[in-house]
Amino acid sequence: MTGNAKIVNVNITFRHTEATDALRAYASEKITHCLLKFIHHDTEAHLVLRVEKNRQIAEITVNVDGATINAKEEGDKLYTAIDTLIDTLAQQLRKNKEKLTNHH
Repeated sequence: MTGNAKIVNVNITFRHTEATDALRAYASEKITHCLLKFIHHDTEAHLVLRVEKNRQIAEITVNVDGATINAKEEGDKLYTAIDTLIDTLAQQLRKNKEKLTNHH
């Protein structure tokens, strides 16, 4: 990029689970990498990682180009839930970007 690097601010909230640095770094790196492919300017993402009984749940909310994108995925581990969430988020961002480029 030529001097105008985009900033992705990822806020991570842990509910009913321990906030480990490894999990925080893994989630932040994955989300940042995914968002940088699709965004045009600085953006903020809010990720909630929680455990409910045996369910490991990852939810994300991102405001991109005037649209709010929400995704929620479950997995047997939080890492699996994050990976599935990133795939879902990328699909939604791709669809949003195609919609914007086709209409303008």
